[in-house]
Amino acid sequence: MDYLANDEVVFVLKVFVNVAPVAVYFLVLGLLNSQPCPRLVNGRSDFVALTLVFVPMLVWPAPVLLRHGLWPLLLAGLLAAVVGFCALLPAKWSGWVIYNVTERRCRRHLENALTACGLTYEVTDGGYVVADGQVRIRLASFALLQNVSVHFEFREKHPPTALLHRLRAALEAQLHGLALLPSASGACMLALGVLLLILPLWMMNNHVDAIVETITRLLFA
Repeated sequence: MDYLANDEVVFVLKVFVNVAPVAVYFLVLGLLNSQPCPRLVNGRSDFVALTLVFVPMLVWPAPVLLRHGLWPLLLAGLLAAVVGFCALLPAKWSGWVIYNVTERRCRRHLENALTACGLTYEVTDGGYVVADGQVRIRLASFALLQNVSVHFEFREKHPPTALLHRLRAALEAQLHGLALLPSASGACMLALGVLLLILPLWMMNNHVDAIVETITRLLFA
């Protein structure tokens, strides 16, 4: 019976560790998309946050590998995950992600921000060539999450940080001047986040005695 109880506790904790971050992620997205103006975040920070949401899923095979003493396979998997993360991690000035905005509106305000900074630009293939080719800007929208990714490409090895700081300040000033109504997508994301969070909390509530007993044994064995 103890083994069955321990297995139930492990399963409930696994569900909580895997589902709770996804629920919190959707809650944050819902709050971002329910604000009265768009929110601009660094592309690197957005990638790290998204990665942390799905990292707990890697925990599922770990107990099985440890139970069978497959340490080399576990370490190889962890090393592959770290290498893959470092390879995919965007550079600091690789771009931005703007939430709660459509691509059309984002383009309009980006062009206004470029003009406000006194920067000349050309529209090419849906993107922009800024400051005589010093910076190339590409936009990609994700309608489901209601965000727009702004990607930068630089002609030289070192990005023009002063120019990018000015452009970000001008663009944020443009975005903060908007007054948006609450979006349906934001409400749906908030509802989905709440529903996903209810499941692991309900399971933990039903097994709270077994969880407390197992943790007590681990701490005071």
